[in-house]
Amino acid sequence: MRFQLPLKTLTETVAMVSKAVAAKGIKPILANLLITAQNNQLRFVGTDLEVMMISTIEAEIEENGSFTIPAKLIQEIITSIPADENTVTRFELTDADANEITIISGRSKYTLQIQSIEDFPPVPVVEEEGLPVFQAPGNAMARALKEAGVAMSVEDGNPVQKSICIDFSNQDRPVMASTDSKRLAVTRIQSIQVPEIFRRAFIVPSRAVAELQKLFESNEQITIGLYKEQLVFSSPQFQLITRLVEGRFPDYNRVLPKESSRILKLKRKELTQSLKAVVPIARNISGLVHFDVSANETKIWSDAKEQGKAESFLQSELNGEPINIAFNVKFLQDFLNVLDDEEVVIEMTTPSYPGMMRPGNPESEFKYVVMPMSY
Repeated sequence: MRFQLPLKTLTETVAMVSKAVAAKGIKPILANLLITAQNNQLRFVGTDLEVMMISTIEAEIEENGSFTIPAKLIQEIITSIPADENTVTRFELTDADANEITIISGRSKYTLQIQSIEDFPPVPVVEEEGLPVFQAPGNAMARALKEAGVAMSVEDGNPVQKSICIDFSNQDRPVMASTDSKRLAVTRIQSIQVPEIFRRAFIVPSRAVAELQKLFESNEQITIGLYKEQLVFSSPQFQLITRLVEGRFPDYNRVLPKESSRILKLKRKELTQSLKAVVPIARNISGLVHFDVSANETKIWSDAKEQGKAESFLQSELNGEPINIAFNVKFLQDFLNVLDDEEVVIEMTTPSYPGMMRPGNPESEFKYVVMPMSY
């Protein structure tokens, strides 16, 4: 087995695919990358059995073959090699029984132990499976995932809360949503036509979300396929296959407030600055921040007996009666961090009823429901 490719391409590919490798191995083989050389193409595969990442790139293949190698080891090796734009890395496996591969790059040479491919999980060749597929715009999927992901739980616990729901059940209004039980994010996926076979809800684990975001952002079009109750997301050089979370996602339509008696409009940058000003105090009392809302002004403050008090004032516009309400500052900041709009709208009813935040743009269908905090 012999092949070579630019070191830069190798480094980028290994770094990307290694993110799917198991951090804590149930099976030692899951700490490895599978590398296959065939027909002038190199295929790199990493998986933890929940998510599988596959990258296929062109290379100079002199002799076909395949092997697995610890992902952490190969990544450390190739990133330590002195390189410029023209540096090439060569792999040679001259004796299949020796279980060793030689890597040569510039004046660096390594002889590393490799493992058989027999214990590595099967890798589907989705192009040959005749899967149901459809095309989706990358920018629309990226925007929806970014917005919907802000309410996803990062703590251990309910797998459904550590996930994104991609709900294609309504062809005219496909949505993404997430919830950690204290907040809910729901947004519509724009400019997408969903075939009938996909018209249901898919619960995608958080493990896949970060890499999906990068995939969507870097490709104009993404192919979405369904393979044995797994979703497949493909670009010309990359595939991500993810298992789906078993369970039922909450009925987000029932959680979204149907009406509100108070509508508050704020400038996003001013609200962001005001929240930042009170965070040093709020972090000492579970992130509690108060909103004292009047007709033309909102006072944002936090009071921790052991540390002191912080307050900030900003101009605002209120439709309805004044209200005093409290929220978790991190939840509000998470929402603001994904917005591009200059204006933020908060719809409220009472201090004990959930508040709903949305962008000022009336065409946006991004809605963020936050439970108030008691004090």
